[in-house]
Amino acid sequence: MSSILDRLNQELEDLSKRAQAALDQGRLKIELMRIRRRQDNAARDLGLLVHRRERGDEVDSARVESLLSRLDEVEQEITKLEREIAAAKEEAVSVDEEPAPSDVPTGEAEVVEEPEVEPEKAED
Repeated sequence: MSSILDRLNQELEDLSKRAQAALDQGRLKIELMRIRRRQDNAARDLGLLVHRRERGDEVDSARVESLLSRLDEVEQEITKLEREIAAAKEEAVSVDEEPAPSDVPTGEAEVVEEPEVEPEKAED
């Protein structure tokens, strides 16, 4: 009886860890979306300034440099978050420490090779 309760307790702990990992991944993905929105806004603003400059309007070069710097910073933040998301995914994937018994089916498909069949030749 205690082994059943121990097993149930272990399963609940595993489920809790997986749920926490999923929440952490979700939080990181929301943060990534927020940063990408900042990137989109900066790129849009930069595009408008370049458009104005190409059409002959005077554009503040400091503003252009500021937007370029912001885009560089945001790109670094995105790279960092993408690495964190990848690490969180790796942590969420758990592998049993004990291999499955050899007599238990794994659910893997069996590969069966079929004999080669020569294509029929068309008669003229």
